[in-house]
Amino acid sequence: MSALTLRNATTYIAQYVVHKGGLVIARLPGIAPGATLSIPTAESFEVIASTMLNGNTYTSAPVAIEGATRFLAQVKQVPAQGTYEFEVVTMPSSIANQMQFEKTSLGPVTFQITQRGVPLQSVVVSDSFMEVTLEISDVYSVYAVINGITTDSVTTSNPNATITATAETSDMEFGYFTLAVS
Repeated sequence: MSALTLRNATTYIAQYVVHKGGLVIARLPGIAPGATLSIPTAESFEVIASTMLNGNTYTSAPVAIEGATRFLAQVKQVPAQGTYEFEVVTMPSSIANQMQFEKTSLGPVTFQITQRGVPLQSVVVSDSFMEVTLEISDVYSVYAVINGITTDSVTTSNPNATITATAETSDMEFGYFTLAVS
């Protein structure tokens, strides 16, 4: 199994954010100084959609996903019960390495992407039949927040790379942090 390794070689807690293309795959609360953490890069996610209709909030059942998927959120009538159902229908994406989100209802739909129950990212679709896309290529982008300072992002296409946070210790760059990919 592939996994990115995140190392913190600073004296402060490092909070990493990892993207696979445009998809957030990890948003970590913090890695202690001197610690290392592995992030699996081939995990599945869940998508839950929600919308408002007639003053009521409707939420779909979670949909497990892996890879390029198309999501269609729709409100359906249930005449026998005099109610509505809100559901998300999935199908293969029409474009490889892309998640596609669409809705047919009047109100905006929020698609919440989670992993093991932890919210990672939201995609909001405001216009009916207008597709919102999220690229999920095999390029990983990582940045960290260390002592309140956000590092520059680094990228790699190696799903087994190690990303190390270090502090610049020269007199000219005190308090500056960098990420290195190896």
